[in-house]
Amino acid sequence: MNEQEREIMALLVSAWNKFKVMEQTHPDHKRDFADGIHKCQDQIIHRVVQRDYPSDFPTHKCTE
Repeated sequence: MNEQEREIMALLVSAWNKFKVMEQTHPDHKRDFADGIHKCQDQIIHRVVQRDYPSDFPTHKCTE
């Protein structure tokens, strides 16, 4: 993992830690937030896998 990816992962952990101590206003909110964090973490993981296994997980350049 590169420095930027490591920083983003740490920020996601920080966001989770701050969210989980807040008063919950609905029983599903904590799980929903965790699911969102996991989706973000998956994007970082995909970048690492693409770099480590480029022939199996090719990188596609964005045109935006």
